[in-house]
Amino acid sequence: MSFILAPKRKRLKLSSCEFPFFQRHRTERVQHSRDLRVIEAYRERCKAQEITNMLSQAITTKHTLYATLGTAEFFEFVLNNPFNVPQTVTIECDDQELSVIVKSEEWRYFKELTKTLTPLEEEMFHLKESTQTPQVYLRPKESIHVPFKYQTFICGHTFPIQVNLGGTLSDIYSEFSDIHKCLHFYRKPLAICQVDVEPTPHVVDQTFRFYQPELTFLKKAIRLPAAWDDTAGAADYKHLRRCGCTYIHTNTYTHKHASVSSPGEPQDVYLKVPGSPSPQIRKFFIIIFTDPWLASPAQIWQVYVHYLQRMDLSCVCGTLSWHSLVLHGTQAIRRVKCYTSHPLELQVDPGEIFALPAQGVQDVCVGLRALRPGSRFFYLNVVDVDTRQLVASWLLCITCRQPVISKAFEISVPVDGGKGSNKKISFTNPYSSSRVFNLRTDRPDLLQFKEEQFQIGGGELYTIGLRFAPSQNPGMEEILIFINDKQDKNEDTYCVRVQYR
Repeated sequence: MSFILAPKRKRLKLSSCEFPFFQRHRTERVQHSRDLRVIEAYRERCKAQEITNMLSQAITTKHTLYATLGTAEFFEFVLNNPFNVPQTVTIECDDQELSVIVKSEEWRYFKELTKTLTPLEEEMFHLKESTQTPQVYLRPKESIHVPFKYQTFICGHTFPIQVNLGGTLSDIYSEFSDIHKCLHFYRKPLAICQVDVEPTPHVVDQTFRFYQPELTFLKKAIRLPAAWDDTAGAADYKHLRRCGCTYIHTNTYTHKHASVSSPGEPQDVYLKVPGSPSPQIRKFFIIIFTDPWLASPAQIWQVYVHYLQRMDLSCVCGTLSWHSLVLHGTQAIRRVKCYTSHPLELQVDPGEIFALPAQGVQDVCVGLRALRPGSRFFYLNVVDVDTRQLVASWLLCITCRQPVISKAFEISVPVDGGKGSNKKISFTNPYSSSRVFNLRTDRPDLLQFKEEQFQIGGGELYTIGLRFAPSQNPGMEEILIFINDKQDKNEDTYCVRVQYR
């Protein structure tokens, strides 16, 4: 008897780390299930919103307006009650520039203005007590025309391509208490009017430019032109609106001196603008209406206010005096040049293009030779010649005193057809040594000198040649002649009274 011995079988114990494939598969299944639950929850959460958006598109009507600054754009929206029960509908607009016309007189005015031949209902709207929001009562299946007005008083430097303004008409409640609960679902929008606004350029009738010391209030009165005031129409009232960029929108205001105007009675527009640091320029618009509902502007004024550094200067008429100004540099080096409002009376050193160092300080010398006495304003601007940007501005408040008149002459000049007149006066050198003298006049348009500079010995007599420009009208002109030394300090002043006959 024989036996065959087979090898003994071993029972192997395998840990989970020996099955990487199965472990990875189990992890992926768990993650996949978790992702599916997240996606399902997201779809359930967004389903209501997507349905609401689709329903909103179905009840949306679009209007496109081409709006101009200050001009009211009128249109009507057809509102229908699709229910078999009456409804009270509240009309809500999400932009203040789009509003419902609730007054029947205003509605009638715009219908006649735009030739709109739709029905008009008196006292159709009711204002909600808490919010003053317009409400309208609709019978079952009734349709009405809701009048809207869009009018903007905001004007920037650039126009947006498109602005969407929505007007939402919502069903709020039912007048009948027995069906109030069943209509509670219809508190959602009943109809939507979407207004797309395309801004268009406006016309500026007049431009005003004022210069004011920095950080001070500008108080100015602008008189309405008499000719325009007479032709403004039959309206007794002038309505003013101020509009401008957002940074001055709440700081500038205008008002009218009198609300009722009689024929020929002058009217003033008063401005009060707060100050800003130099060299800031503020820009805003003043819109004048003559119709009672402010439908279309009669005049649009553009106003610039330049705020400048102030410097008070005192001088004697005809005498050259030098003063120093401090010009501060910016973050980078710049090539700048100075420009004056009165180049005949105000000199600047340096007068050509010069380099302004970065974060540095540059002295600018101003030579003042005022040609007539009194108080005036001169302006000095420093401009970057490469970028054309204003770097600094000064408002020079000039107080000029009358010089002492040493001699007076009376000269008669004939009034003829374009011919001038030559005259002579004498001057004696009061010094014992030879001196150089310069000749100036406060009326270079009427008087020229044969020689603007001359040199004479001590105590000698010099004859000054005068050339008077021709005049077509008889009358008398008073001309000052300044005799200055080599440094342009005044030595003598002559007064010549010219009688044109």
